[in-house]
Amino acid sequence: MQRNQTLMQASVSDLKRGYVFVAAQDRFHCLCCGFKTEPGQIYRCEDAYYDAEKFMRIHIQMEHGSPLQILLQLDKRWTGLTELQTQLINLFAGGVSDQEIARQLGAGSVSTIRNHRFLLREKLKQAKFFLAVGELVEELSQNKSTSPLVKSPVTVSAEEQKILSTYFPQGVDGPLTTYPSREKRRLMVLRQLAARFSPDRAYNEKEVNAILSAAYEDHVLVRRELIDYGFLSRRPDGSEYRRVGTADATQQIAEEPESMDTERKKALLQQYKETPLPMGVFQIKNKVNGKLLLLKALNLPGIVNRHQLELRRGLHRNSALQAEWTQYGEAAFSFDILATLKTEEILPEQYPAAANKLLEQWLEKLQPYGDRGYNKG
Repeated sequence: MQRNQTLMQASVSDLKRGYVFVAAQDRFHCLCCGFKTEPGQIYRCEDAYYDAEKFMRIHIQMEHGSPLQILLQLDKRWTGLTELQTQLINLFAGGVSDQEIARQLGAGSVSTIRNHRFLLREKLKQAKFFLAVGELVEELSQNKSTSPLVKSPVTVSAEEQKILSTYFPQGVDGPLTTYPSREKRRLMVLRQLAARFSPDRAYNEKEVNAILSAAYEDHVLVRRELIDYGFLSRRPDGSEYRRVGTADATQQIAEEPESMDTERKKALLQQYKETPLPMGVFQIKNKVNGKLLLLKALNLPGIVNRHQLELRRGLHRNSALQAEWTQYGEAAFSFDILATLKTEEILPEQYPAAANKLLEQWLEKLQPYGDRGYNKG
């Protein structure tokens, strides 16, 4: 992810820490240099070992001084601060006296420095209100650009309400602060987010992104999870999204108490997983030169969405496809389902082999190799 994009998506709390957690990549990113650490990895510094987040803090301290130094190094278009104001804040933060600041900067008398302190405090007060005004304007404009939301009520237990309050501190209609790692809690959150969509209408991708962006900074992650867990359906070309009824097993998992037996959790998750998703073969087609990449999927909506996300972020594993996506642009490519498996005629344990066989048939038919495609023979 590019630095400017990371900065734009960072919350105020992220900016104060000097780093952001990018859920789609499962990495901590330094806002200054793009240095990354991965949760679950252990990092060594001198004779000590640290987890990913602690090591990121150490990196910022050692390489950049502090989060404040990172912010003060940004261009004026980001901070709105003049060069003199930047110097003053640096000195104020360092505990330098007004007399010494006046001497170092040659900025006039001590009373002039005190006046600068006062003006900066006033700027901070105004910034809080301006931020609130900006967020309200954005929310109102989004509401007018989409049809009024008809929120379906979601009944929750007292325990679930308590859990949800940690993720939605401003209420379930407000923003999501963090995305849960535990599946049960993730399903609780997704149920609430799905309720922001009316079951009686179709949404285009722009409308879906607008609704989810107001809820969480990584709207692409949330959108993918809503599709993968069956809360939203999506046409393969991304032209239409609809809210769908959630699987009984999914809802049961979210409603079970925290103390639910492990075996009970496994049984419910297995029941959900055994509900067949659309499976089959799809192609990514370059409409400029006709080249194809053929792929199989045991979850067509989810896998198609994943490949789109990887290409948009420049992270696709097929370097030739990624290079031409970058060259021609997203509009030059289509995602088309070629064939689906008849899951009612196949045992679950036969799904992978059936998908492989179907892919082989289409590879033989279309020969997407060399000048004709991106597959490797």
